[in-house]
Amino acid sequence: MPRFVTSARIKSTSKRAKWVLGSVMAVAAINFLIFWIIAVDVGGDAVNGYEKAGHYFVCAHGACREVSQAFWRYSYWHSISSMVGIFLVFVVAAILVNTGDIVLDFDARA
Repeated sequence: MPRFVTSARIKSTSKRAKWVLGSVMAVAAINFLIFWIIAVDVGGDAVNGYEKAGHYFVCAHGACREVSQAFWRYSYWHSISSMVGIFLVFVVAAILVNTGDIVLDFDARA
C-alpha cells in the first residue's frame, strides 16, 4: 500500500538558502504590502476592475471607482507583480530544495 506524505519539516538550510530565500521573501512581502495599502486607499485594483468606453475603474468587494488610465495601468501591473512575487518565493524554495541547500524531513511526525 502506498504511503502518503502528510507533513514535512525543514531539516537543515544553508546560509545561501537563508540569504536568497529571505531576500526574495522580503522583496515580495514589501511589494505586496505596498500594493495592498494603495488598493485599500484607492478602493480597489485594476485586476478586479474594468475598462468601458474609455473610462477605467478599480473595484473591490463590489464597489468600483473611476481612475485615470495611467493609474489603472499602474494598478494592473502592480497586481501582476505582487502575484508573481509570491509565486517566485515558492519557485526559489523549490530550486533550493533541488540543489540541496534546503533539506526536508518527510518522516517527521506532526
